[in-house]
Amino acid sequence: MILRTFLLIIFFCSIIIIVPFVKNYASSSNPDSLIIAPGQSVKIDSIKIIGNEGTKDFIILRELTFKPGDSITGKQLQYNKERVVSLGIFSFVELYVIKSDDKNVAIIEVHESWYIYPIPIVRFRDHDVTKANYGISLLYKNFRGRNETLRSIISLGYDPSYSIEYSIPALFYEQGIGLYINSSYSTILNRSDIAKSLAGGDFNYKSFSNNITVEKRINQFNDLLFTAGFTYLESDVFGLGRITASGQRIDRVPYAGITYFYDTRDLKQYSLTGLYIALSLFQDGLGFDDINYSVVNLDFREYEKIADDLSGRWRFAFRNTFGGSIPYYDYSTLGYGNNVRGHSTDYREGNNSILTSFELIYPIIKEWDVSFKLPLLPERLTSARLGFYLTSFIDYGGIYNNTDKFSLNGFYAGYGFGLTMLAIPYNAVRFEYAFGDNGRGEFLFGIGFSF
Repeated sequence: MILRTFLLIIFFCSIIIIVPFVKNYASSSNPDSLIIAPGQSVKIDSIKIIGNEGTKDFIILRELTFKPGDSITGKQLQYNKERVVSLGIFSFVELYVIKSDDKNVAIIEVHESWYIYPIPIVRFRDHDVTKANYGISLLYKNFRGRNETLRSIISLGYDPSYSIEYSIPALFYEQGIGLYINSSYSTILNRSDIAKSLAGGDFNYKSFSNNITVEKRINQFNDLLFTAGFTYLESDVFGLGRITASGQRIDRVPYAGITYFYDTRDLKQYSLTGLYIALSLFQDGLGFDDINYSVVNLDFREYEKIADDLSGRWRFAFRNTFGGSIPYYDYSTLGYGNNVRGHSTDYREGNNSILTSFELIYPIIKEWDVSFKLPLLPERLTSARLGFYLTSFIDYGGIYNNTDKFSLNGFYAGYGFGLTMLAIPYNAVRFEYAFGDNGRGEFLFGIGFSF
């Protein structure tokens, strides 16, 4: 993670150094485009896509909330542009309307990004440099023009892992059917403090997992996912408490689940307006080897503009495990990634976790489309939409068990501020400083988005 952060920092610094050589892509660059105010509407007679050298038209069209014959406002045009950007396969996107033979034509102008690239991986578990995990992620996006993704990951050192993933969200376009396949192998040091205490020290789990997910796209905003999979897990220690679900060295865990998504966000990579809800129910074990328990996840997020360029967002995330003998390795946790900022190394575990977050966002640079040339690198790889955002945040969360009487005692909080540097369609870098309610502060690096 640190190496990826460093590479993205170099990317942003390179932009500053070579600004004289940067080509800017201005919004609505076509001089014949109509100027449509946010509240003004025009009727769209036809839609034309240009610049999609490899991407199929339907991949873009399925993201739009309008069709020929509909009237659309300037605000809706901007919203639909962001939905196309959210596909993550274009460096630049413009959506504007022109007059042609007394007809209003909506032009969607896209610039294909670079689709094949390796991403170095460097992580330090528990912020300890002696626990380094390193490797490479090879990503191949949009390889048949259908927004398909193939990713393989090789990670060595501490907690080594190997995985391969394939996804095609439009396997059967007309029926709205998508497909996702994942296979992974990993050796992981136990994280549970309860299991460590029972075992008298550290021990490892070896895990091999395969799963397949079928997606049913109901419309642009609603999706249902059906997942089935199997996990083979082997522990160095067993027969003590719930270090394994079966009580044996090996857990063989078939599982199945359903997930519902509701998503009206504008820009999914860094949303400023919209609503996101994810609700899932998984059944693990299905009675095999007397393993049978359930996991429920709820993730609710809302994004709103407050005034001018100032935006706010909040999140409520809840995870619950219930049913049969729940192994410690599948407990709900806070810490090590899913954490209250200001308490990033404060590990807690139990049946249930709750995490809430509130953020204010103000753009320094909201949207800067640039393309520049560097030696030996294709221009598609060095083209991106950049954004720089100041943030302030408050996190609050805690853990409790099913046998506990629910209480906020023991919950904890953190607050702070940060800078997010966004490079679409690639990723983002976050620099944050957080204070815990214990009075301690910590500096945080992050790749990607807080939520």
